[in-house]
Amino acid sequence: MNTIHENNTNNFLSEINAEENLSKSKVAEFATKLIQLNTDGHVDTLTALARLEFLSQIIDQVKTNYRTTAIDELDLYGVEARTGVVRYGVTFKHKETAVKYDFTQTPMWLGMEAEIESIKTAQKALETQLKGLTKPMSILDESTGEISQMNPAIKSSKTTVEITLPK
Repeated sequence: MNTIHENNTNNFLSEINAEENLSKSKVAEFATKLIQLNTDGHVDTLTALARLEFLSQIIDQVKTNYRTTAIDELDLYGVEARTGVVRYGVTFKHKETAVKYDFTQTPMWLGMEAEIESIKTAQKALETQLKGLTKPMSILDESTGEISQMNPAIKSSKTTVEITLPK
């Protein structure tokens, strides 16, 4: 690691650790500073991106563990756990998520679900056919006698960078 990058990184991490008002505006401020370090040529983009991906994966794993622990810790605050416990401007509170309902005990719902699945299957078959077209064509629906216009699917994509860390 070059000295300029090492010093900037250490200063940057020290600034983050010293910050007492953790907010979305501070996130934007620190992100801008980090982007500027790269823009100013203190580190090449691929090196910075590799380190950010590495750090991001560490943070994701740690956050998953800490969230589980935080549920138990918030229990110690009683009612305040529902209204919010604040640390450095960040509010933590219990919240019910991923609520699921099982409708499979209702025959009417099961019938609707079967209809939806049948339509989705037909739609996927049509999409496959449209992807293979190179020019518009008309088809006859033998069951209704209707002629329908079929146009080739318009393909679009976005280029990004895939980042893979070795095991």
